[in-house]
Amino acid sequence: MKRNVRRICVRSSLVTLFFLHYVTKASKLVVLCYLVTLSLCCFVTSCSTESYDTGDGDYSYLRADFCEIHTAGTKQVDYAISDDGERISFGKALNVKWAEGTDTLYRALLYYNRLPDAAKALSLQPVYVLRPKAPASVENPHYDPVAFESAWVSTCQRTDLTIALDSVSREAVTHYLNIAFLVKTGQPDDETARQSIGITSEQNSDGTWQLTLLHDQGSVPQYYSTRVYASIPLADSQLQRGIIFNINTYDGQKSRAFSLSQK
Repeated sequence: MKRNVRRICVRSSLVTLFFLHYVTKASKLVVLCYLVTLSLCCFVTSCSTESYDTGDGDYSYLRADFCEIHTAGTKQVDYAISDDGERISFGKALNVKWAEGTDTLYRALLYYNRLPDAAKALSLQPVYVLRPKAPASVENPHYDPVAFESAWVSTCQRTDLTIALDSVSREAVTHYLNIAFLVKTGQPDDETARQSIGITSEQNSDGTWQLTLLHDQGSVPQYYSTRVYASIPLADSQLQRGIIFNINTYDGQKSRAFSLSQK
């Protein structure tokens, strides 16, 4: 009787059944089980395996927070405070070219990885803080359209050490109306051409507040879109009365209502 035993792995030995011809039928079963086990062991040990990725990459612990960053020196950011009141410390000062002030707070969108000792900042984008103005104080207002994305109200909580007799910690709370939208831009022929944005605020007869976005395209060509983030400081009384935010878009005028109860 002639049988061919199939090679299972490169390092496995070629075993024929010639040896089985001279053993008993009961012994054949034992030997066959032994040969199968031996072949499987060879297969497991000799065939290569690839290590797998656990998924802990550069962006595994990525977070994005609206925050206020502090500069220890010109363009040197040493820490940030998120809207949740969390202090975010960095291992070393970050070089941020648009943060030119010293000992100054800037509002920003921070992308970072949360680490045990210090946060690893990946990106810092400026968030424009728009101070509301009375409509009558704005000369020649512009309402050029933008592409509206979203608007929401957040509360920024900061714990400041007061220089007072009791020297106790005080929590300063600021409400923001945050908006995200796209503006069209491009390389203008006139290098002095600039776009500008702003906000007007006025109270209605029913006590609610009207906030309207100002946007001047400023002769800048509209070749492609870029995203803009802006935050508008709000008082508690404004949110208690109610806010109506107005924005002119390429799809027409849009309005969003907010109140303290919606937070």
